[in-house]
Amino acid sequence: MCLDYVKRATGVTLDYTPETLSVLDYYLGTVRADVAGRPELVPLITRAAGAYFGEVVRTVVPSFWRVHTPNVVDWQLCASTVFFWFNPLGAAYDALFQTIEHDGPRSLLRVAPEDRAFLDERLQIMPKVAEDEYYLLTTRLEVIEASVEALRARLEQQGYGESEFTEEDYVPDLQLS
Repeated sequence: MCLDYVKRATGVTLDYTPETLSVLDYYLGTVRADVAGRPELVPLITRAAGAYFGEVVRTVVPSFWRVHTPNVVDWQLCASTVFFWFNPLGAAYDALFQTIEHDGPRSLLRVAPEDRAFLDERLQIMPKVAEDEYYLLTTRLEVIEASVEALRARLEQQGYGESEFTEEDYVPDLQLS
């Protein structure tokens, strides 16, 4: 659906490469005013954009979808080389509304509690971005890539460089940060 929406609106065909996220960001910016007057469009647009974003992330970060409930807003994208997950639909909501203050799922980057302070510290040293770029999917991909790289390097330093994480590692009731 996302490919159709963007093609009709921009004339550009998305191809699941990271370079096309800027086109999707542009598209979300153009429909922002439309959804203000037609809120019924929000679930359609965010689900399509979130699914596309998740698939683009999977081309860059070894990961898999965790579909543990039939409700799409609960789905997660989980890394397989580090213990890290997030909700791509939440990222699409953030990008559409340019805030985390919305009725959609949260897009928090989740890690094991023992990795939270480490990751927060690493993300603090990333270059600051302008407010209008903060919620873009292109920016989010950069943050995800940097997060996974940092967590992977930490695993290697700890002697766990060959670790692989599977769906069994991401249990539904695990209370993690």
